Amino acid sequence: MLCLVAVLMVAFAAVTYYQVRTSIGAIYKERYDMLRTQVESGLSILQLYYDREKAGELSREDAQRQAYATAAAVKFEPSGYLWAFDSDITVRFHYNSKLVGTNFKGQPDRQGNLFREDMLAKARAGGGITLYYWEKPGEPSGQFFEKATYSRVFEPWKIVVATGVYTDDLEAEISKTIFEVAAAWFTAFLLALVAAFVVMRNITKPLAAVHVALQAVADEDVLTTIPHTGMSNEIGTMAKATHALQEKIRERHAIAEREEQQRRELDRERQQNYALQERDAASQARVVSTISEALEKLATSDLTVRCSDIGPAYESLRTNFNQALDHLETAMAEVNAKGLDIAGAKDEIRRASNELS
Repeated sequence: MLCLVAVLMVAFAAVTYYQVRTSIGAIYKERYDMLRTQVESGLSILQLYYDREKAGELSREDAQRQAYATAAAVKFEPSGYLWAFDSDITVRFHYNSKLVGTNFKGQPDRQGNLFREDMLAKARAGGGITLYYWEKPGEPSGQFFEKATYSRVFEPWKIVVATGVYTDDLEAEISKTIFEVAAAWFTAFLLALVAAFVVMRNITKPLAAVHVALQAVADEDVLTTIPHTGMSNEIGTMAKATHALQEKIRERHAIAEREEQQRRELDRERQQNYALQERDAASQARVVSTISEALEKLATSDLTVRCSDIGPAYESLRTNFNQALDHLETAMAEVNAKGLDIAGAKDEIRRASNELS
């Protein structure tokens, strides 16, 4: 977020710089256009008298004298004026009449610039601005200020008409503009930082809370409440996704718990069945053992043997077995009685036979 703010502020600074440079160019252009217009006004004055010269109303000398006097009297606020010089850089008219006729050829300004020669070259090229440094009226002597001068040739009389203006007021205005823009940029930067901090706080705190909840869900925690699911931004989307993941884990836990419960129930049933089978096997073994013992005794002609209790499940078997033994014992008793009767009858027959003999 801070990087984004920094990029935006750099872009804003670049745009602001471009706008300031454009504004500075526009300010200077406006001032230079004003100088050009003032020179064109002076040229119009000269043209007026030149037209009178061509019309024969005035001689060239009178036309120039009157034109120069009229142009030299023109003043522009705060301290502007028109002046002219010829191709030899000799002053032809000036608001300070003492300078008229003075030759300034080869005389530079304090920076060493031959500004008058530059003015002549630009005038011959169709007009242009020359910058140089000169003392300013009303300021202490020895102090020099930048001055811009527009110059243009008046072809009929081959003189260069010029006017200039000091640009230190423009520099002050530009400095003020730059300061105001810089202050506005710095204020915007601070506001952007504050806004970024607020936005980051509103993002990072919920995001950290969702991150903590996501870690809890990753640890299979289904009891943690997922925060910020009601937000409609990306954080809310993440929170909803985390909540959906938690629900999936909760469902998986429920399925695993049900499966574990079913497994325990199956194990319990299996153990119960195994115990039941063990009991049945033990009971069956005891039944077999009891009946086997009874049969062994029966094999020794012991008809008094009977099966004792062998459990409810085999009660009918015990009853049937004991009843069978009862019937067998009764039958054997009857057989034995019949045998005794037959033996008694045999003895009687034997006695009767003896008696008959």
